[in-house]
Amino acid sequence: MPPSAVKTVRDLIYWEYAKLIAGSALSDRKQFPFVMKKFKELQTGKIKWSDILREDLKIDQSKCAYCDSSESLSNDHIVPKRECHFAEIHNIVKACKHCNSSKGDRDLIEWWGIDRRYELPRNVFGKYLKMLYVCYECRDTLDKSDINEDGKLDLHDLGAIFQVPCNQEKVRERDR
Repeated sequence: MPPSAVKTVRDLIYWEYAKLIAGSALSDRKQFPFVMKKFKELQTGKIKWSDILREDLKIDQSKCAYCDSSESLSNDHIVPKRECHFAEIHNIVKACKHCNSSKGDRDLIEWWGIDRRYELPRNVFGKYLKMLYVCYECRDTLDKSDINEDGKLDLHDLGAIFQVPCNQEKVRERDR
C-alpha cells in the first residue's frame, strides 16, 4: 500500500516512479525518505513529468527488456490489445521469444506478478507508468482515486484504465 500522501492516480504514478528513481540512485526502491523526497519533487513540478516522458528515446533496443537476452528479439506490447495507440512509444519494448510468448496477452503486472514488482526492470516499469499517465490524462481521470472501486488506491487500480473506453475526441485533438 502506498503512504497516505498518495491520494490520486497521478500521485500513485508519481509514487511508483519515485521508487524507480530511488532504485537508479540508491539501488534500492524501498528507501522511504528518498522515495518521498522524489515523490514530492514530482508533485510540485521540481522534477518535470514532460522531461520524464522524453527519456524513453534513449533505451537500449539490442536486448530483451525483461531478461537481457539478445536472441530472437521482437516488439512486445507491455499492455496488449489497447484500442488507443496514442502512447504507443511507451507501450513497446524489445523482448526475446521466450519472454514474449510467456507473457502472451497478459498485462505487465498480471504477468510479472504484484509480489515481484520490485524486480521489474526499470525501463519496462517506467514505460508502463508513462503510458498509464498519458491514458489517465486522456480520460481526465488523473485526479481520481480507487478506479477499480475495491476500497483502496493501489497498483491494481492503475491497469483498470484499460477497461475504460478511450476518449477518441481527445486523441483526435492530440493528433492535429
